Amino acid sequence: MPYRWMSKSLVLVALLVVALPVMAFAQTSRLEGMTLQGDYVKDYTNIYSYPSQVAGVGNLFYGELGNTFGGGSGIVSDRAVGSVLGNLFEGRMGSWAIHLRQTTPNLGEGDIVSGPNTQDPNINNHEEFDVMWARKVGTMSFGLRLNRSFWGSEVSAPGVQTKLAFDPTTFAAGDTFASRNILGFGGGIGWELGPNTTADIGLLYQSRTFENTTTPVPAGPVPFNSREDSPTTYLLSGRMMWQWQSNIVVTPLLKWYSYDLSIQRVTAAGTQTSENTLKGWQFGAAANWSLGSNDMLVWGVDFIRNRVEQVDPLFGPANTDITETMLPRLFAALETHVNSWLTVRMGASKGAFAKVKTEPRVSGGTTTETTGTSFDMNIGAGVKLGTLQLDAVLADNTFQYSNGLLGGLTPAGGFFPKVTATYSF
Repeated sequence: MPYRWMSKSLVLVALLVVALPVMAFAQTSRLEGMTLQGDYVKDYTNIYSYPSQVAGVGNLFYGELGNTFGGGSGIVSDRAVGSVLGNLFEGRMGSWAIHLRQTTPNLGEGDIVSGPNTQDPNINNHEEFDVMWARKVGTMSFGLRLNRSFWGSEVSAPGVQTKLAFDPTTFAAGDTFASRNILGFGGGIGWELGPNTTADIGLLYQSRTFENTTTPVPAGPVPFNSREDSPTTYLLSGRMMWQWQSNIVVTPLLKWYSYDLSIQRVTAAGTQTSENTLKGWQFGAAANWSLGSNDMLVWGVDFIRNRVEQVDPLFGPANTDITETMLPRLFAALETHVNSWLTVRMGASKGAFAKVKTEPRVSGGTTTETTGTSFDMNIGAGVKLGTLQLDAVLADNTFQYSNGLLGGLTPAGGFFPKVTATYSF
């Protein structure tokens, strides 16, 4: 009886994924349904950190159909469509990838919620283009990336000129100006080191700028003109994939990232600089087991450290250093093919010896140290319809609210807050 109930539930889940009127998006949903970082497995979302991987993807078209942030608010955001073309001009011009997005993704990711770098402070709803190119030469692959996000406004009146080069509707509270404009460049190299080993390196650099100026400078300490003091943001990624045994692939990983959020303020009294940086690193390894015909089991461990350093002459008592560590973080994931068209996924991660420490930069301040971390777990499902793949992240309480499938209560954000559609050709 329990088996029959579960089989019927999975069929209903699959049918709802197909019939859902407001879907979420696709190519990142497979990994998020397993709470899994894409660097540790073979998946075409790796092109965002390793541009050289574009050369090995083939041909596909994807649709990120939206994410229902805000629970039951009905707001759908972070939508996108894109394509990877491996046979353009019969392959003589290399492989190309083009992405059209509603929202600029996290650094090195395909959306704004996936990956370990979800602390990316930048929010920009005005991405103009993201273009990638790669080519395979012998046992090596080379890739390049160019992306731009921009919003600006300029108002001229007699004797006064005002410029805005950030979207004031999306920046964070205060004057941190998280909605900075972006001009990004990236590159990557991949090697086949032997019959059982490959390696990838990717470097992404972004110039993140904003401007909020009025000419001539207004009198008094406020309002003030402001702009970035340093626009540099970068991500360095490296990994290997080693076929240890016929059914086990081991993937060591190293990442280093830096965001400069410093601000330069110009007032009638002079210029002041607020220094604010976020830097971090991650290293670890995962083992991928191939089970049965095409199932996958992943176990892994990594070590993560993030540090924020703030020095602001206007708000001296608020100057702090914040350090977050997970030494280590453990994670596991399972992807199983129930039949030829239905896939079920689940995964979780949990930090051990996790700590957040806040230290003041002024004498006599208060130091706060918190030990502990949350338990993160997702479940997902995929439905294959010919060459079209639909992947969904399920709400955490999908099975607890399973009577909603028959018209009862439903989770606040819907059963499938995120869905992705991928078409291969």
